[in-house]
Amino acid sequence: MNKINNEIWASRFFQAVTAFPKTIIIAGLMLILGTAIFIPTLQKDTRSDAFIPPDHPALIYRDKVEDIFGLKDPMVIAIVNEGEAGVFNPHTLALVEWLTERIESIDSIDPERVTSLATENDIIGTDDGMLVEAFFETPPTTQRQADQVREAVMDFPLYLGSLVSRHGDATLIVAELIDQTQAQQVYADLLALVEQAPTKQGEMIHVAGEGAVSGYMGAYIDADAQRLNPIAALIITLILFVAFRTLRGTLLPNFVVLATVGSALGVMAAFDVSFFVITNALPVVLIGIAVADSIHILSQYYEEVAQQPKDTPRRIVIRTMEKMWRPITVTTLTTMAGFLGLSLASVMPPMQYFGLFAMLGVGVAWLFSVTVLPAALSLLKLKPSPAYQIQDQQNQLQVDRFGLAMKSFGCWVSRHHVLVLFLAAIVTSAGIVGAFKLELNEARITIFQKDEPIVHADTIINQKLDGVHYLDVVVETPQAEDLFKPENLTRIEALQSYAETLPHVKGSTSIVDYLKQMNRALNEDRLDAYQLPTDPDLVAQYFLLYSASGDPADFEEEADYDYRLANVRIRMDTGVYTHEKVVVEAMQLYIADHFNAPDISANLSGRVNVDYHWIKLLGKSHFGSVAVALMLVWMMASFNMRSMVAGVITVIPAAFSVLLICAVMGFSGIWLAIGTSMFAAIAIGLGVDFAVHTIERLKVLIRDQKHSFDEAIEILYPSTGRALLFNFAALALGFGVLTTSEVVPLIKFGSLVAVGISASFVASMTILPALIKAIHPAFLYPKTSSANTTIPIEMIDPIRLADATHKERKDEVQTKPIQ
Repeated sequence: MNKINNEIWASRFFQAVTAFPKTIIIAGLMLILGTAIFIPTLQKDTRSDAFIPPDHPALIYRDKVEDIFGLKDPMVIAIVNEGEAGVFNPHTLALVEWLTERIESIDSIDPERVTSLATENDIIGTDDGMLVEAFFETPPTTQRQADQVREAVMDFPLYLGSLVSRHGDATLIVAELIDQTQAQQVYADLLALVEQAPTKQGEMIHVAGEGAVSGYMGAYIDADAQRLNPIAALIITLILFVAFRTLRGTLLPNFVVLATVGSALGVMAAFDVSFFVITNALPVVLIGIAVADSIHILSQYYEEVAQQPKDTPRRIVIRTMEKMWRPITVTTLTTMAGFLGLSLASVMPPMQYFGLFAMLGVGVAWLFSVTVLPAALSLLKLKPSPAYQIQDQQNQLQVDRFGLAMKSFGCWVSRHHVLVLFLAAIVTSAGIVGAFKLELNEARITIFQKDEPIVHADTIINQKLDGVHYLDVVVETPQAEDLFKPENLTRIEALQSYAETLPHVKGSTSIVDYLKQMNRALNEDRLDAYQLPTDPDLVAQYFLLYSASGDPADFEEEADYDYRLANVRIRMDTGVYTHEKVVVEAMQLYIADHFNAPDISANLSGRVNVDYHWIKLLGKSHFGSVAVALMLVWMMASFNMRSMVAGVITVIPAAFSVLLICAVMGFSGIWLAIGTSMFAAIAIGLGVDFAVHTIERLKVLIRDQKHSFDEAIEILYPSTGRALLFNFAALALGFGVLTTSEVVPLIKFGSLVAVGISASFVASMTILPALIKAIHPAFLYPKTSSANTTIPIEMIDPIRLADATHKERKDEVQTKPIQ
């Protein structure tokens, strides 16, 4: 009775839709305009901080440390000269000063936080005490003067590796931003400045650093989106034309695409949600999804037109939608469940928002598919598709080459179902082995192609200097000037020594390094005096002497005003997570076991520590999102099909595809990272559609129309199977467009999801029917006896009653190849 009520409700709904088609279309246009108008206000967020929850302790503590020590993710400009004198020649030193002055004047760069050879000071012992003076007030004009600068700099260990390479062939200008959201504009300004720089032969300038990565990524996203989205739309349009070979069959689904993408991005902008790196894949994802319902509706529509060419457009559309509303609704709900799983299980805001707005887009695609699309079709005169024709003499639906191929494939699966299941078991076993090889890893620089200038810059800086990947260790003491205590300074020195024994750690800087240099300067510049003073009063005196001729603010990155807090900055030559993980966990252990004491403690902070925590969260949330997505899809499928067994069978192809993707990643060495972590939930949400359409159609053919399994297969594959083929092509090629992206994670993401969708389609067309034939599930077969249901005459709609003369159902038409 529920089924009958649903059919009557559906009939009345689509009668209403087709009764006021122009109103429906205008309402659809207003919805598109009402949401898309916000799209120009979308703001990009390319920060790596965006991937960690704003209330995460590591991020909160890092922000606190930034407020105290003024440490920000910097832009790093490297000047390289591999000539005989290296960077210590008059022209290169003049170039350093020229760049420094102009960088200080760039908007959004803090002029007080620009560090270079032109801003830093030497510490010199004198008869009267200590002299703090610039390495050069004006650039040297002779090589002899440049050599004197070299001698002074290379004799100051604190600057070796951090500001100047140990070979003297490279030096850095480090510039901190006032506003990190302006990284893209600042990076563009720096590149323009580099182009104007008066360089000579042998001098090279590179721009890198975390700030530069964020800035370059913004421009990268813009260029990528402008290129990818039109390509995806073009490919989808070509697939639609091949499928239906009519203008309406090609253009109307694109209207649904426009509504889907426009609404999702418009609502995102309206609610002030940023456009993240991974959001670049959202339009392409939605383009592929949006046409899926249209393909199934239009396939049924053209079959109805071929069978009843003299009927009215409205009757054709109503019959089409009566047959198609349920399967497209079930697939919409299961797809939304998959994206909901991604949103709920992920702890990273970009992925949460991706799942949420993808789910919204899927809902909009369904809404337009069941309203605007049938309304538009009801206004158009009937025009058959060359792909769907009836043979005049026998009134049989002809099958084109695609349908014929699917029919042959289906018959083969039915005849060899045991072999299919055996092969599936082998692939599954291999998949499990490969999945165990999956590695969690990430490196922000791998977002870009290897030949990009920023990648080359990062490589050069990490090779020639200590690196631009910073791990901060914040030391806390209970009282002001506790840092003057020799025992505390000794602990900090030991911590630095330990850190520098760890892999990929090239150096470190703290207040200890300044004190050692002061002690040496005040002890006749003897090398053996480069050590910590042992008297706390002497430490206080050193700082007092420094302030007499230097600026106390020189230590603001190493100690607070009260000398109660200190920061140790550890420099790494790599941003790869697996390398950072070793250092972070080793430092955590050292601090807990060897550093912390009743009157002193330390905590980790800085970019490396934040990255460690959010990438660690990535691994945890990935497997959680897979489990949640599978569970939600199973629950949704079980509810809609009124059978838990049906739910299990429905998720088998999707689960198979996820396992296969994990195997591909494991065997090929593809990391589980930003771009690849979402593949599972998305593959589940999209891939389950094939299984739902297959099972729903088999239910109609076997349970309702009493066909045998083999008969049902012969009817299913040329019709629903053909539609699924083009649905698969739209999704696979739509995601395949991402392989042309310039953003490396999107390339991997698109490739893996395309593999997953392919696996889901193949599994739905092979494993699923083979399994059904083998186990003969009760939900799919008619019961031995059932009571007849009498329908009150007043519940029967007049149009449905009039359609009773059209008894020929497309499922009962024997398919025949085109001659």
